Amino acid sequence: MKRLLFFIGIYGWLMISAVEAQSVSSALCGLGMQNVAEQEDELCHYMAWEDTRYRGTYRGLYEVVKLVLSQPGAAKECRMVVEEERIPQMEVRLPKQLIEDYRAGQLSLEAVMHRLEISMDTDESMARLRGSRRENRSAGKVDLVLYPQIMLRNAWMDKLYGTIINIAPAVEVDLWKGASFTGQVIFPIWNNMKGQMDYIRAGMLVLRQEVRLPHNLFATLSAGNFNNNRMGVDLSVMYRTNEDRWAVGVDGGLTGSSTFYEGKWELSKWKRVSGSAWVRYTEPHHQVDFCLRGLRCVYGDYGFRADCTRHFGEVAVGVYAMYTGGEANGGFHLAVPIPGKRRAKQRAVRVRLPEYFDWEFEAQTGNEYAEKRLGRIYETRPDENRTQRYYHPQFIRNGLVDLAQAERNL
Repeated sequence: MKRLLFFIGIYGWLMISAVEAQSVSSALCGLGMQNVAEQEDELCHYMAWEDTRYRGTYRGLYEVVKLVLSQPGAAKECRMVVEEERIPQMEVRLPKQLIEDYRAGQLSLEAVMHRLEISMDTDESMARLRGSRRENRSAGKVDLVLYPQIMLRNAWMDKLYGTIINIAPAVEVDLWKGASFTGQVIFPIWNNMKGQMDYIRAGMLVLRQEVRLPHNLFATLSAGNFNNNRMGVDLSVMYRTNEDRWAVGVDGGLTGSSTFYEGKWELSKWKRVSGSAWVRYTEPHHQVDFCLRGLRCVYGDYGFRADCTRHFGEVAVGVYAMYTGGEANGGFHLAVPIPGKRRAKQRAVRVRLPEYFDWEFEAQTGNEYAEKRLGRIYETRPDENRTQRYYHPQFIRNGLVDLAQAERNL
C-alpha cells in the first residue's frame, strides 16, 4: 500500500509540473511571444522567446517577469533568454529567493527589477534548452513595415536645402534560425532634386544570416541591395563582454553601384572593398556610449570616426566627428520612438510602422566634398539605429525599473 501511494505521489508531482510548465509556455504565447522554448529541472526553470509585440528591448521582458512572479507552485530560479530571429541576445536570471520574497510581500516589483541578474552570456542556458520544442514559431510570418524617409542636404547655391521625403514599405520575413529577408520599395512623396529621386525604385533587398558562437561572439553575413546605392556582400563580426561594458568588431564588404538612371536600374561590377574596425565603451551610470571606428570607405579613402551617444530611455542622441581622405566632417544623430508601445499579435501578415525613427545630420556635404565622394559608407538593414536591438544590461535594468515605477504610480 505504501509503495502504491509513493508511485501515486510521484505521478501527481510529475503531472502538476507538466501542467505548470505548459501554463508558462502557453502564457508566453498568449503575451504574443514567438519561438517559445522551455525546460526545467529540480532547481531551475529555463525559457527563451522572441519578442515581436512590444517596442524596444525591455517592455516584453517586463511582462514576462511579472508573469513568472505570478505563477502558482513552488519557486525555482528562472533563467530567461531573450532572442531575435532565434539568436540569443541576453540572459536574465530571477533567483528563487527574489520570487519567494516578492510573493511573501517582502519585496516590491520595483525592487525585484533592481536585483535581476542580466548578462550577455547565454551559453549554459541555451545548452539546457537545446532540442526543446518551439511554440508559436515565427518562420514564414511576414511584417509589412512602412518606413518614412526624410533627407536634407545643403550642397547647392540655388536652394537652401535639398529635401527628399519618401515612404519606403518593406516586407520582412523570418526564414530559418538567424535568417531573414527584407524586400523594400521606395515611393517618392516630394523632393526638390533631380535624378533617381523622382522614380519608384528598389530600396533594400537583403538576405541576411546571423549566427552566435560561444563566448558572446556574433557574426552576420548580408547579401543584396543596400542603401546609399550599393549592392554586394557584407560580413560583420562582433564580440561583447558579459556586462557589455566593452565591445569590439570588424566588418567588411565587396560592393558595386546600384542606381536608377532615367528610370532604369543600372548595376556595376562588385569591385569596391570597404570596411571598418571598431571598439565601443559604455559608461553604465549615465548610459553613454563612446565608439571609435577606423574606416576604409567605399571609394578608397581612409580615416576614422568617433561617436558619443547618450541614451535617455528609448531616445538616443549623439554627436560624431569624422576625418577621411584629408577632410574633416561631423554632425549629430538621433533615434526616437514612434508612438505605439505594443503591436498587434503576429498573424500571417502584419502591417505596422517601424519602432524608431532615426536621422543623422552631416555638417559638410558641399560640392567639393561630394565630388571627392569622401566618407561614403552603407547600411545593410532599414532599421539600423542606436536604440533598436540595444541590450546593454544597465539600460535594460533601468527600463524595467522605470516601468515598475510607472505602474506603481498609476
